[in-house]
Amino acid sequence: MSDNDRQMHLAVFAQGLGAAQSVWRSPRTEPAKVHTLEHWTKVARVAEAGKLDAVFIADALNLSTSIGSDASERPDPIVILSALAAVTSRIGLVGTSSTTYGAPFTVARQFATLDHMSGGRAGWNIVTTAINAAAGNFGGAELPAHADRYERGEEFVEVVTRLWDAWRDDALVLDREAGVYADLERIRQVDHEGKHFTVRGPLTVPRSPQGWPLLVQAGSSPTGMNLAARFADMVFTTQFDIEDSRAFVSQMRELVSSKGRDPLAVAVMPGITPIIGRTRAEARDLARELGELVRPEATLAFMQQMFGGIDFTVYDLDAPFPDVRGLLPAHASVSRPALFMAMAEEEGLTLRQVAQRIGLSTGHRSLVGTPDEIADDLVRWFEAGAADGFNLMPADLPLGLEDFVEEVVPRLQDRGVFRKEYTGGTLREHLGAPAPAPVQGDGTLMADTR
Repeated sequence: MSDNDRQMHLAVFAQGLGAAQSVWRSPRTEPAKVHTLEHWTKVARVAEAGKLDAVFIADALNLSTSIGSDASERPDPIVILSALAAVTSRIGLVGTSSTTYGAPFTVARQFATLDHMSGGRAGWNIVTTAINAAAGNFGGAELPAHADRYERGEEFVEVVTRLWDAWRDDALVLDREAGVYADLERIRQVDHEGKHFTVRGPLTVPRSPQGWPLLVQAGSSPTGMNLAARFADMVFTTQFDIEDSRAFVSQMRELVSSKGRDPLAVAVMPGITPIIGRTRAEARDLARELGELVRPEATLAFMQQMFGGIDFTVYDLDAPFPDVRGLLPAHASVSRPALFMAMAEEEGLTLRQVAQRIGLSTGHRSLVGTPDEIADDLVRWFEAGAADGFNLMPADLPLGLEDFVEEVVPRLQDRGVFRKEYTGGTLREHLGAPAPAPVQGDGTLMADTR
């Protein structure tokens, strides 16, 4: 694909009422509706009207103490996406599911079923869970160490993909006269025995429309990037600087190539929070209004989870951001704490200033400006090779997404960098991610188990 043919990818990363903490206090939101299908349907339909690639639903496996002042609950993504499959027809449906607290067979069956029910629009956001408090909900006292989580995660994804390949594409025969529903010679157990999992298989549903649902990896540590290089079709990352992001994309491409995969088939999509106004002053006023709603205790509680349990309430909010590198436990996330500590050091930020940035955009890059200014910024990153697209994280939902779709998307379309109509029916076709060729493993044929 030439540079002139290259198209920007856009997905909406939906976090309840929006990315800004305490946004439920804004008159722009309807907090009583966040637990209703009406809310999620509105988000999905707005995204589909804007021809976005996907609706991407966040998740967490614990209830944060920030719930006292922040709408931080997390309903089950697979349930929401299953409902959205029935009220949409083209938009991709990506859900988050953990490899640390889950079973490969369950995840493989859930996403394969969603792929069938949606006509090939499902995607799995692979996470290893970085919040220590989640351990107590699954029988553990502590989160496994970062390296151990990724070791387990890699085996987990390997088993899931083998389960997706257990049925050949032509295994369903449906020969009524002969009475043959499926050919047992075309269905294979996976017979996996590894360090973390023993799974016989096969899966209880046929190979899905996309072969494999789209695979998304969220994380920028060396171990996370290695997992992405092997499996991911989309990489969700946090980037603040265009040159740093270009370097990340280049490194990611090299890693993907080293795994024998096409480096251009993997879309690197940083998260951004666009805050849009008809004028720059109006956009800044909206950003200030949303920022003033944030309760410090909510942001510090979120930061405590992000930094592996470090209690930031013991530090002076108006003192330089504390150097906590030596305090990070083994289970802590690697990339995001390092990113924020480097940013604070380079810019001389206080704890309060870092908290304010995190509170407005869940720690991703925020863009405050007019529709033209937002479009200019996205095109600049895209054309510089710093991103293949962006995961939109509106500060408030659904209005923030409506603003983007109504005001920014037409400008991107006019510049020829974003589609005016869907040209494919599956999520892989939206992303330009090739369907994986079936890998027939060494497991026992079903025909031999009779």
